[in-house]
Amino acid sequence: MSIALRFSRIEPAQHALLVSEIRNILTEVGAHNVEIYNQAYWDWQYKQLPTGKSYVYAAWDADRIIGYYHVPVYRCSVNGEEKLVGNIQDVAVNPTYRGVGLFRQLAEFANKDLDASDVDLIYTFPNDKSIRTFLKYNDFKVVSAVPTYLRPVNTGCIVRSKINLFGLEKIAGWFADAGVNLFSSNLKLKDASVERVTEITDEVESIFSAYSAQFPNHLIRDKAWLDWRYLKSVRGKHHLLALREAGKLTTVVVVKEDEMLGNPALLIMDFAFVNGHDNALLYLINQVRKQPKLTGSKFNLIFVSGISPALASFSKIGFFQIPTKINPRVLNLLSRSASKLKAEPLQVEKNWLLTLGDWDVF
Repeated sequence: MSIALRFSRIEPAQHALLVSEIRNILTEVGAHNVEIYNQAYWDWQYKQLPTGKSYVYAAWDADRIIGYYHVPVYRCSVNGEEKLVGNIQDVAVNPTYRGVGLFRQLAEFANKDLDASDVDLIYTFPNDKSIRTFLKYNDFKVVSAVPTYLRPVNTGCIVRSKINLFGLEKIAGWFADAGVNLFSSNLKLKDASVERVTEITDEVESIFSAYSAQFPNHLIRDKAWLDWRYLKSVRGKHHLLALREAGKLTTVVVVKEDEMLGNPALLIMDFAFVNGHDNALLYLINQVRKQPKLTGSKFNLIFVSGISPALASFSKIGFFQIPTKINPRVLNLLSRSASKLKAEPLQVEKNWLLTLGDWDVF
């Protein structure tokens, strides 16, 4: 193949061309999100984000875009200091041009440009196919194969979606669900009520700010970010639910309607709770499971992935950790410094607060 490659940042006048080519590439590779990828979606994710800052790169063959590399920029905190973090996401190469080192060259161009920008650090979540490029050529380090947890709600339907047992899956599923529920803690709280969140108030923001502050490295989940990421999202339907105890807001959970393992599911996108109210978080999630009317959605399972000590306690309410070896959607966290930040603290898993809200795929 004779190609004259060049690489560049994408300018605003080229956005429409880029979105069109992205749809072409997604169609060719059979991507699941091709239907939602339009100009409105692109604008929300890369123009309307709170910082208003994104770095978007493209590989060209003459006047045709044959690869792209997107890096939205968010405010974050590193050891108590506000920094800018670039999140490498939405990267792909036209299938016709694979096998010639194009992705590696595009990544090297983009990362070199980012190192000269105002971005302080970069993180990304590559799959097993692309992780090698980040590690070998762009000096990223693996922070974690992020733990993943699943809570079956309707095991019979989950089994039936994978194999037909001629009706036996319904009976087996009933017994399986009964067993999980029997050994799950039936938490009770006094003077507690669940309410829907339709506006990011000071009270809601303070829950997220205080919880995040317990971790050296985290996105700044302020009003602007929470509002943009969840209430104004054009990617799926989100529900924000809060728990009030004795008149005080103590816990907030964000769930999203989606599909997982071929089944309708709720994804726990984000959560935060007042220090010392760990059981309140578990109670709220349990209420979401037991009362479908809270979301108005049908779901056969609840899924969560992230880095937080709180996740280990989810086993009390029936969640089990999916072994990495059999997890179909492993979330790998990679990071590197793009400035004078010391790289070592960025590579320690316990320093991070990470939720599905950090990851663009969901």
